[in-house]
Amino acid sequence: MPKMALQFGATAENLPIIRHFVRTHLSKVVSNSLELNQITVAIEELCANSILHGNKEDAQKELRLELSVQGGEVHAYLYDPAPPYDIHSYPQEPRLLRAGTTRPGGFGIYLLRRFIDEIRVRRRKGGSSLYHLVKRLSSASEGC
Repeated sequence: MPKMALQFGATAENLPIIRHFVRTHLSKVVSNSLELNQITVAIEELCANSILHGNKEDAQKELRLELSVQGGEVHAYLYDPAPPYDIHSYPQEPRLLRAGTTRPGGFGIYLLRRFIDEIRVRRRKGGSSLYHLVKRLSSASEGC
């Protein structure tokens, strides 16, 4: 699969577009529906966190999502203008309630960690961030 890219503004209205982009392109090469769903949810959660928390839903801020499949692995790269957030420093289990609210929190990061094999976070020149997700495909999905 050649590298596919989607550029989008940091608004929650773009989340269905992101989901459609991921499913449309990866469904051609990921035959295992569970893995396809896991990858889709993980990428959507990462994008949602970047849009809502990192970029405060500022439509002027542009993010770029790139997808590729190499050697039985799905690679997703999210180029985010916001400073990086260390996903690995977040508590392992989601909190039932966020501090100071009656809303739960941390489920997106929890799912991201559960569904993705490798998560790399890097600060880029100028203070922006790059998130690199790697999902190793089962033998049932490889080579499709």
